[in-house]
This record gives sequence, C-alpha cells and structure tokens, in this order.
Amino acid sequence: MQKELENNLEIVNSSIELACDSSGINSKDILLIAVSKRKSLDHIKSVIKIGVTNFGENYSQELQEKSEELALENIFWHFIGPIQSNKIKIIAKHAHWVHSLDRESVVVKLNDQCGVLNKTINGLIQINISNESSKSGIAPAEMENFAKLVENSKSINLKGIMVLPKLTDDIEETKSMMRLSKDLHDKLVKLYPHASYLSMGTTSDFQMAIKCGSNMLRIGELIFGKRL
Repeated sequence: MQKELENNLEIVNSSIELACDSSGINSKDILLIAVSKRKSLDHIKSVIKIGVTNFGENYSQELQEKSEELALENIFWHFIGPIQSNKIKIIAKHAHWVHSLDRESVVVKLNDQCGVLNKTINGLIQINISNESSKSGIAPAEMENFAKLVENSKSINLKGIMVLPKLTDDIEETKSMMRLSKDLHDKLVKLYPHASYLSMGTTSDFQMAIKCGSNMLRIGELIFGKRL
C-alpha cells in the first residue's frame, strides 16, 4: 500500500507542477488537501509519512474519530462537507479549517463555539457558483455581505472562498465557472487581502482549476484510490 500511495502522490504532484509551469505559477503556492473521507487510519498514516499535512473530511463523526486517533501527528484537518447545526461543536473542536460556511446561523454558532474553546478557526465561504439546487453555498451576489459577517466573527479567520463547479463534460462551461470564481475571489481579496485562498479543483479538474487561479486543491481518489 505504501508504494502505491507514494506513486499516486508523485503523479499528483507532477501534474500540479505541469499545470503551474504552463501558467507561470509557483507550485509552492498551491495547498494540496488530501480528501480522506472513508479512508482508513492506515491509509492516512501512510500519506503522512510521505509528507502530506492537510486532510479533508466530509463527515463530522469521521473527522472526530480520525482527529482523536491522530492527535499526536502534526497535521491540519479541513472540514469540507455541508455543515449540520447539531454537528458544529464537533467541527469546532476538531477542524482547523472549514470550507463550507454558507449560512448566517452556522457562522454565529461556529464563532460562539470556537470562543468557548478559546480557539480560532480558518473559514472559507462556500459559493454556489453554478446555481445548482442540489448544492450548498451562497449566491455570488451575496458574497460581500456574507464576507462582512465572517470577517466580524472574532473566532473565525476569513481565508477565502470554496466552489464546486457543476460536473459537466462541457470543458468551456467548466472554465467559465472557474473564471467567474476567480473574479469573485479577486473582488474579495480587494476588500480583505488576507482572504487569499480559492479552494477549487478536485480529482477530475484540478489542473484546469490551477490554470484558472485556484491555490487550494481537494484531491481524494487520485491519492488514495477509488472509494468502495
């Protein structure tokens, strides 16, 4: 398993380098998040040995279990799934980053809970860039007002936005959504220079995402293999 994971990560890193080189980007500016949902502790430990330090989880219970089991490891946990109000205590305690801030009630509760824990958490605003009813996220037009809410939350550090462009075989449509995401992020950075991350790009489209301005990737299957 270790050798397979090493090979997988080498392929991913090489692909990132190629995309960066063709776009005049320094690959060191790209933050890779290994999406480890439904993957075993042994898989995660093997990837840690290779040098990965950022891991993404979609489910709060899984985040809690893995965070507790790997508490001695020098790694960072990103919660990237939809946030349920009754799971905010778990997320606040175990995550270093939250990518899916999309409701005022969630921001308020997360901020309060982090305050109780005397910690700050890094937050990204999820934007429903393709206006899909099946996806979470605020409308692009709501970004500035929502960003102000997050920025004024004492225990949440506004770090940028996260998007999930519509899954489609139309490459030009995907590029269009990614470019729109970059334009929105540029607007946000003008208001809040510290909100420097654009979390965009997964296993299927991360090279295109880099070329369109992403600097934070969420990659699972290419690293860990297909989920059962």
